[in-house]
Amino acid sequence: MAITPSSEIDHDFFFYWFQQIDLNELSNGTTIPQINNYSFDEVSITYPTSLAEQKRIVEILDETFAAIDKAKANVERCLSLSKALFKSYLQNVFANKGEDWEEKRLSEVLQKTEMIDPTKTPNKDFIYIDVSSVNKENLEIESTSIIKGKDAPSRARKFIKTNDIIFATVRPTLKRIAIISNEYNEQVCSTGFFVMRTTELLNHKLIFYYLQTDSFFKQMEKLQRGASYPAVTESDVKNQIIHFPKSIQQQNKLADKLNNLSSETKKLETIYQQKLNDLKELKKSILQKAFNGELTAKEVV
Repeated sequence: MAITPSSEIDHDFFFYWFQQIDLNELSNGTTIPQINNYSFDEVSITYPTSLAEQKRIVEILDETFAAIDKAKANVERCLSLSKALFKSYLQNVFANKGEDWEEKRLSEVLQKTEMIDPTKTPNKDFIYIDVSSVNKENLEIESTSIIKGKDAPSRARKFIKTNDIIFATVRPTLKRIAIISNEYNEQVCSTGFFVMRTTELLNHKLIFYYLQTDSFFKQMEKLQRGASYPAVTESDVKNQIIHFPKSIQQQNKLADKLNNLSSETKKLETIYQQKLNDLKELKKSILQKAFNGELTAKEVV
């Protein structure tokens, strides 16, 4: 669909005006929202009659938006750098064995976990964690369901406890990893997760951070099978090798250090994301002023 302004309206002025239109409000259709020429029948545009004034507004918007886009690029670069630095540090920690460190397959530091059938207690409520419940950006559990045993889906079979680590073996490169907090102690998660419960040999937080390393995910990418529904097996994960300090005290110190670094990185990411949101809102505000006849060069400098 093409919309061409009349000769009374500068093309660039019209382009900016179009950006402040909420197309969602104009769309029709419930399954697949869409717009057509008739969608704009009730839409009106207010504009200066002088083409020179329209061009003046365009010049201000061009200059202002160029500055905003530059600021946005800088913030995005800082956001990307903060994530990359943390990933790089994690990779170095687990790739380079320190003194008095040992090397083991994950199978050697994990306990056997339990399966459960909630349908055997049909009237008991339980919290169910599906694969989609884990936010792959912040690696936290969100949007769980409270379900009665009689309504349990067939995949709700894995019993979880506080400090277990869950890792989605379906589409493993999406990095759905989380630590089970007290809130979800003795609840149920999907069979799409591998539940890892460490032995006394290893601090569970080190497993959590190891699973976030690039080297681990490169292995998962190589091992995953299936085109439309790629997955790895629990055995694939158990065969991966992890390096860690022999001393529990040193493990705890390392886990605390990684916790603090992760926390500071997330704080930075929150700050940078808020800056990006603020820049987006600034653009909207300036466009609104421009088409309400309130824009001057002085106001946006």
